[in-house]
Amino acid sequence: MDLFKTKAEKKLLSGGADLHLGTSGYSFPDWTNAFYPSRIARKDWLRYYALKFNSVEINSTWYRILSENSAGKMADSVPDNFSFSIKLHSSMTHSRSAGREDWAAFHRMLFPFVSSGKMGMVLAQFPWSFPLEEKSFSYLASVRENLSAMKIAIEFRHRKWYTEESRNRVQKMGFVPVSVDLPTLPGLPRTSFLDSGIAVYLRLHGRNSGSWWGNTQQRYDYLYSAGEIGALAGRLQRLSEDVKSCYVFFNNCHMGKAALNAEDMARFLAVV
Repeated sequence: MDLFKTKAEKKLLSGGADLHLGTSGYSFPDWTNAFYPSRIARKDWLRYYALKFNSVEINSTWYRILSENSAGKMADSVPDNFSFSIKLHSSMTHSRSAGREDWAAFHRMLFPFVSSGKMGMVLAQFPWSFPLEEKSFSYLASVRENLSAMKIAIEFRHRKWYTEESRNRVQKMGFVPVSVDLPTLPGLPRTSFLDSGIAVYLRLHGRNSGSWWGNTQQRYDYLYSAGEIGALAGRLQRLSEDVKSCYVFFNNCHMGKAALNAEDMARFLAVV
């Protein structure tokens, strides 16, 4: 019997929207025993992960664009109805120095996910320092042009980008605004649920206000309580009546907490 053999099924929220639920990354050594049984070899982690969740956000592409071959192996490891959301490389969001070949390599990486029908969204996450000015909107237009055939979720880390005026402008450019769950700190976006009329894309980073500006491992060392998950789930259920898709990714990855909370969310949403 193949441990990983499973029938993939679409998951629907009560309002009728497709649910893409998972974590921001899946390949973390400190998830062994916390989420992955020790008997599961690292090469099989994605296959095991796909038994639990129907979507994953690949964040490692911020550091390194995968080869088309590596992307193809990932796509082949999971069942139909599984989706990958792929984060833009740092040269495309942080240094903003990407050239033609960088964009070509990124498209080659996306091809296996697109051709297999397992492509979710491209995630463009811009840093705290990304300025709210006309030059930035021009750069966003170039990102949209380079990914003209893709659905793009866009996340900003500074509250100034989440005013109604700037958010509407970004949305009119064809981006899905990322809803964020973050600590309540000056300058950070407030926790809110934003929809593009088509989709909601929610990233849950934890609420670790005491360590947010310090060590990044401590920043994401946060376990959402049952009450916090329940409140978020209720808002998602209500919003699912107005959109076609909901993407929900937990980024509190320290020691497997993201996976544990994603399982909690599935139970609250009654999609297990």
